[in-house]
Amino acid sequence: MKNALGRRAAIGWCRERDLTPQRMWPLLRDAGGVEALLSLTEAELGQRLGSTARARAALRAADDPRIDRWAAELERSGVRLLTPFDDDGYPPLLAEIADPPLTLFARGALDRLSGPAVAVVGSRNATHYGRDVAAGLARGLSSVGIAVVSGLARGVDAAAHEAAVDGAGGTIAVLGCGLDVDYPKENARLKQEIACRGVLLSEFAPGEEPRPQNFPIRNRIIAGLSSGVVVVEASRRSGSLITARLAADFGRDVFAVPGSVFSETSAGTHELLRDGAILCRGVEDVFAELFPSLGTPAAAPLSAPVRLPEELGQEARRLFEALRSETEASAEELVTRLEMPAAVVLAALFELEGAGLASESDGRYRLRR
Repeated sequence: MKNALGRRAAIGWCRERDLTPQRMWPLLRDAGGVEALLSLTEAELGQRLGSTARARAALRAADDPRIDRWAAELERSGVRLLTPFDDDGYPPLLAEIADPPLTLFARGALDRLSGPAVAVVGSRNATHYGRDVAAGLARGLSSVGIAVVSGLARGVDAAAHEAAVDGAGGTIAVLGCGLDVDYPKENARLKQEIACRGVLLSEFAPGEEPRPQNFPIRNRIIAGLSSGVVVVEASRRSGSLITARLAADFGRDVFAVPGSVFSETSAGTHELLRDGAILCRGVEDVFAELFPSLGTPAAAPLSAPVRLPEELGQEARRLFEALRSETEASAEELVTRLEMPAAVVLAALFELEGAGLASESDGRYRLRR
């Protein structure tokens, strides 16, 4: 049953930076619910919150008539406010974690939130290989009705969202800022597509700018929404490893895609595999672990092979394959790695550029998507 007082309190508390889910949920459980918590005196609540100012803010927020007006204004603008005290709409899997968001701001096809979901996350500095893999996995999941969850960052996240948005499962983008803030700027068009055909979600109220501390908070939502998390590429200090650790803490399956041993962007995924993550060679591995009722489809490549021009020389083909496993590389790095003469490498790079397959910036070469 919907708890109107709980909904109002949750919406009010989300506007107070000190009244975080991590602070409020233990109190709610200890008190026995919202009504019991709000029946405490300011002094009693202050003792539990460690601050009279926090107690005053908690009591005031739950009884502030401006909350209703603010919520109504957001709803009129197309932003849905979801709380764990609503009888529908709030993602059921997310509600199971210890500190679910008190309020979620949402826009889009909200029915996606009640179906099965898998997260596909990875490096912002993804290689060509990583973007291809993410797109292949996301397309395969979404095609059978499984929503693909990610964080709308550049790199792996963007590739996953783009591949999933038109599928039967669609995609859910969890932001580390308010829904009305375009971050990163280059994903503004993709964000609009997701708002129309998928779901945009944030724990942060409209107007909230992205801050470094927001992203681990965002990552727990990605993990909490999902039955499993697939890490495609991650360096040793990647935020994707935080998502993977949270997923494991929540009892979700963690998958990792192997990459080149030469690539720093796969160092984190290899550590996950060493520590017990499930090897992900394609979408069939995810189906086998999480959705066995779908059967195990014939193994498919993680990404479609790229058709290279027939006239492309053998040396250019070697460089193309080398760049597939790197975010970018200089000519000198390619000379050392491939043990090819510098003149041959430069000629092959010129050939790749001429074919529209690679581009150069500040002496660094990368493949075009």
